[in-house]
Amino acid sequence: MIYAYGVTQQGAYHVKRGLVCQDAHSIIRCGEDRVVAAVADGLGSEEHSDIASRLAADIATRYCAEHITRLSSDEEILDVIRQSFLLAQNRIEETAEENGDTTDQYDTTLSLAVLYGDALYYGHAGDSGIVALTTEGLYRKVTEQQRDAEGRVYPLYFGEEKWVIGKFADPVASVFLATDGMYEILFPIYIRNEKVSIYVALARYFMDPEVLGIREGGDEAAEKKIEAFMSSISPAQVSDDKTVVVIGNTDTVYARQSEEYYAEPDWPALQRKYQEEWRRKAYPSLYEKEQEDQGEKPDNAGEDV
Repeated sequence: MIYAYGVTQQGAYHVKRGLVCQDAHSIIRCGEDRVVAAVADGLGSEEHSDIASRLAADIATRYCAEHITRLSSDEEILDVIRQSFLLAQNRIEETAEENGDTTDQYDTTLSLAVLYGDALYYGHAGDSGIVALTTEGLYRKVTEQQRDAEGRVYPLYFGEEKWVIGKFADPVASVFLATDGMYEILFPIYIRNEKVSIYVALARYFMDPEVLGIREGGDEAAEKKIEAFMSSISPAQVSDDKTVVVIGNTDTVYARQSEEYYAEPDWPALQRKYQEEWRRKAYPSLYEKEQEDQGEKPDNAGEDV
């Protein structure tokens, strides 16, 4: 059985400054074994990005729902996703022209997922993101945030050169899509270089159908649970608009990892480790004597000063 929920909330930053919510999401169920979902984040610096995000999410999901059938091959599904991105961007440009605006006032990201049984197909543009729960019971990052060296986002209008469209290599049980603020809380800075670099306990809270209580309470109860959780997040942690969408299939069996995998990280220890590594990189001269005592060669040994 396909299950799905989606929550979009206006961020504290936008509320404080009287700005409209610039996030949008869309979910379309296509029978008992297929579902299409998308999240879009209008770039905050653009005047009409809220219109763009809504158009992008609605048009792309609708096109995929209408053109992906049980007979579609992998190549055909990926081409439909590509065409849905093109259609969405073209419609955004038409809307800008109709309203007498320039296209750059309608910048948005777009991340889209098609879950067909246990197969995940996706399209991605910008700094939102997608995570999958595989049938091995692992939480895996599907997409990378698209930003340049100065942190500027590559939005949808950058076109096919920047879009990432593909089929995830492993079978999946559920899929998480989120705009940047909510996506990033799954990848805290203190664990980015750890063996398990995703905040598994939180990912499980969002994505595991048993933790969500899908069979007992259904989609609506899960959505209310997540909506309440998102409302409780401190503005200091996420001040931007917040969007989360999760789609899954209760008929897909997934394995359980050890309890250690799901455990809450030791945040104080991880913070100390991160700060120590940062100090060593920032102030290498402070650690030269320690390296010499341990028989190590300082990083700058032998260099001309």
